[in-house]
Amino acid sequence: MTLSLKAISKVALLTSGFALLSAGCVGENEPLGPDSDPFGNGDQVAQPGGEAPLPPIIVVDPNVPELDLPEPTVFAEDLDQPSNLTVFDDSIYWVELESNDVVLKWMHIDGGENFIGAKLESLPFATAADDAGVYFASASEESVVFAPHIGLDTSSLHESVTAPLALALTEDYAFWTAANGCLFRGAKEGGPAATLGCADDAATSLSLVDGHAYVATASGALYRADTEPGGAFEKILSGEDFGGGFVADTNGVYWADAAKRRVNHFSFASDVVSPLASSQFGTAAVAQDRFYLYFSSQGDGSIKRVLKSGGDVEVMANHQNLPGQLVATAEYIYWINEGAGSVVRQLKNFDY
Repeated sequence: MTLSLKAISKVALLTSGFALLSAGCVGENEPLGPDSDPFGNGDQVAQPGGEAPLPPIIVVDPNVPELDLPEPTVFAEDLDQPSNLTVFDDSIYWVELESNDVVLKWMHIDGGENFIGAKLESLPFATAADDAGVYFASASEESVVFAPHIGLDTSSLHESVTAPLALALTEDYAFWTAANGCLFRGAKEGGPAATLGCADDAATSLSLVDGHAYVATASGALYRADTEPGGAFEKILSGEDFGGGFVADTNGVYWADAAKRRVNHFSFASDVVSPLASSQFGTAAVAQDRFYLYFSSQGDGSIKRVLKSGGDVEVMANHQNLPGQLVATAEYIYWINEGAGSVVRQLKNFDY
């Protein structure tokens, strides 16, 4: 099984006494772009159509002329352990090591020079952004940390009872999961946090949609919680592998299972797990928009997509160097090449 560097780091945290020198976590809850806001999808999300035939295996051969894909744009390269890729408004953010410091970097969404946005105490496990600034799940500080868009100062907004691992935002609140399995909600301005429920083990991934929070654990369980205190918190799935993160919409949950070499969909309507793509190569991370699920494949160095309703797998980019975390916006896919230490971009829609 091929795992991304960030997935390996997450496992190291959970199995080695929370040794918090890992390379960050998969940013499975980064903004998805205006056409796929997790609280605004409504009925516009494509309806999965039962058990569609399994898509063909696509093996990228650089000598095949019909796979003459456009070259992705490299925005930043030679970075030291880049992670926590986030795209918000007109800016791209990521975290990296620089001269033994952990720094938040940012640049314009169309490229150009990159700048240091903040210096952090440690590598965060998740990052999210809004109009005010950037938020971090800082496990070593056991806190949700905030950095404004302008300035190098950071501040602690919420102190968790244990290490926060995943993070997501709504208009008014920050939500985060922790190594003790619990899900928390706190105002973006700081102050007391409410516990929305607790899973049986470390809650490693989080996605928000339609007034619900979906929480995945290190043991492969999936929970659904109300986003208001005092609501339900129930296990809806178990025995899966969410190590590459997951995304959710109003129809279900989608994730890449590297061990089974599949990209899966769990339907809320049928309570059935079905593969959207099989025989893949070291799947590492997923992202979504209204109709497509995008995923990175480290085994064959590619970025691919498949309709959420089922169909053929399309190769969007090949010859990448251990592609990992990726983010989908209205027009582009951004991702980190872990092997090259680079941040790259590809147009979502071109003639395949």
